[in-house]
Amino acid sequence: MPTVPHPNAGQAISAARRALVRQYKDSRLPAGVFTLTNQSNGRVFVGGSLNLDGAMNRLRFELNLRSHRNKPLQLDWIVYGAQCFSFAVVGRIKERDDPLFDYRAELDSLLALWREEIPCHGDSGYNGVQP
Repeated sequence: MPTVPHPNAGQAISAARRALVRQYKDSRLPAGVFTLTNQSNGRVFVGGSLNLDGAMNRLRFELNLRSHRNKPLQLDWIVYGAQCFSFAVVGRIKERDDPLFDYRAELDSLLALWREEIPCHGDSGYNGVQP
């Protein structure tokens, strides 16, 4: 005997779907600081973003298109190849319950700390001269 769907089944699914969409939109993307390390020569690029996955994806995409604005990094990417580079997340910003928390300011502080900790300026890295 075929099953007959409940008359309100479509509304329940639709409400559940709307709740999942709302939950996704309200969640924060992972934010923090990452490194891109050239395994051949040890040079490091230290970057940060409020969307780590998106930033690393964009960086990889620009380098593959040979359109990245950091010329020394772009040149090494071409010379050594993508296989000689590795991405790593070195610091994350914890999600806060406070709706007024300034994630951008926290990211800027965290990025400055990591750029002091990791040799990424001058001949050691791709972040230019140390400020």
